[in-house]
Amino acid sequence: MRTYNLLLLSPILIVFIACNSSDKVKVDENVTQNLHPRKVEKSTETNAINKTNEITEITTTSSSIKQELENYLNALSSFQSYSIVEMTYPRLFEVISKEHFRQYMESMTNANKIQIQSYTTNITNVSEVTHFTNNTAFAQAEYESNIVIAFIDEQLYNSKDKIDFLYDALVHKYGKENIQIDKNMRTLTIKRLEKLLMIQNEMGEWKFLGDNVKYRKYYPTILPYEILQRLN
Repeated sequence: MRTYNLLLLSPILIVFIACNSSDKVKVDENVTQNLHPRKVEKSTETNAINKTNEITEITTTSSSIKQELENYLNALSSFQSYSIVEMTYPRLFEVISKEHFRQYMESMTNANKIQIQSYTTNITNVSEVTHFTNNTAFAQAEYESNIVIAFIDEQLYNSKDKIDFLYDALVHKYGKENIQIDKNMRTLTIKRLEKLLMIQNEMGEWKFLGDNVKYRKYYPTILPYEILQRLN
């Protein structure tokens, strides 16, 4: 099954739809072509520039940054696509189509075979805030997500073998302790530990970027050098 390679914070629906469906979603095949990661020069001049972006202050996490994070997670939990796009780190859309990004989120709530019964999040950790001399800032966050999905199409996973195949695939991907399937209620629950990058621009606005293995291949292209240096 071909699908958007948009890599949202919760790419769960693609996983289990792919196990049981032949429906195809159009891919923007030019999205990831011609990417040229930013080169980090080793010259004295460049090193001097990098030093100007060294930490000027590290403060403990404030209630204001936690509130910004909660606002973002609330938008994510309710699939408010336009709000999520607005709060997403804008350079991501240099390598991923903004419109496809939004459409992918909306497809989660408009699927005719499944229904998201609930999607909840719980912040588990927010790092200290790193301030740079160019009036930007950076932090990292972790949160736990729980998504409950109902199979509303009676033809979807309508046999024990199909359910078992789905279960095995998800256990392999997320771990047995993070997967629950209620065969009678025809619901699936997935628990995940998610990570985010939080980047404050010169205007004081916090923007968010999913942090996972697939997203990280874009980081050398879209993230400033001083942030790349401080990724956990």
